[in-house]
Amino acid sequence: MLAIFQILLVLFCIFAIVGVLKRKEDNLLGPKGALFWIFFWVAVAIVVVWPNIVQRLADYIGIGRGVDLVTYLSISAIFYLLFKLHVKMESLKRDFTKVIRQDSLDQLKKK
Repeated sequence: MLAIFQILLVLFCIFAIVGVLKRKEDNLLGPKGALFWIFFWVAVAIVVVWPNIVQRLADYIGIGRGVDLVTYLSISAIFYLLFKLHVKMESLKRDFTKVIRQDSLDQLKKK
């Protein structure tokens, strides 16, 4: 039987997946992003309902506890997403610089 927090977390995961699908439908999220987030929320729901799966995986890999495995994977995923976000921001910064530079040169030519 599922505990109350497990039921609430599974409901939250379903709500999050519906939100991902809505953002995909509104073209606010690309196909790779949508697939990543759907996979993520399904994995969270599976871990919440069957936490012993994570413990077995941790034992297989050689990590002491399932919680440690989840922590390591979470921190790695956060740093990866931060890296991707940083690269995207640098790209946008370069694009803005090019546009502003070109606009300034165009305004100088008009004078």
